[in-house]
Amino acid sequence: MYHRYVKIPFEHKKPNCFAHEPSQSEVIFVPKVDLDQTVIKWIESHDVIVSNVTEGIYTPPNNGKVHIHNDTSTLTNATKINFTWGPNNSTTRWWQVKDESLCKTDITDSSHIKENVEPDIVNHFDHNGEHSELICETEQDCDMVCEKVINQPSLINVGQLHSTYNPDPTQGRWSLCYFLLNKDYTHLQFEKALNIFKEVTYE
Repeated sequence: MYHRYVKIPFEHKKPNCFAHEPSQSEVIFVPKVDLDQTVIKWIESHDVIVSNVTEGIYTPPNNGKVHIHNDTSTLTNATKINFTWGPNNSTTRWWQVKDESLCKTDITDSSHIKENVEPDIVNHFDHNGEHSELICETEQDCDMVCEKVINQPSLINVGQLHSTYNPDPTQGRWSLCYFLLNKDYTHLQFEKALNIFKEVTYE
């Protein structure tokens, strides 16, 4: 229960802030001016909220990776809809750690978010305004449980450990990531997302 492709009746405009290609993996805040409001309205017509915590994630070419992590402070089934621009063979991978002691809590630098918006996700940041996630430092400490090519809009389970991989020799990959929330601004869990979007998702 990690991934589904989503049939969206609009093509999302590529954000202007994705015009550059960094030399290594990168996470940036995507401002509202770069978001496609037509697509957001369509998503929210399914009785969910698109968070104002909107990030772009870059995976470099030539076997580039984003490390194994999740997007919440504990293992959950939090959900994003991702839109990706890049090669047709880059993937997202999901993992299970072999021993929980091999998983570490990492306090992430969220300044790129908090400098732009007041984050609207309930309990995503602690009382000090910090966000933590789980990381696993080496793939050898984990078992891969799922791998999907990400070349079209996708529902992504980001509460579980995951990473990205880009084997293309020259073309980098940008992903625009929308957190999906319940009406009370808590994380929408993946099983509920599958039910909400069941008419427009496929494997």
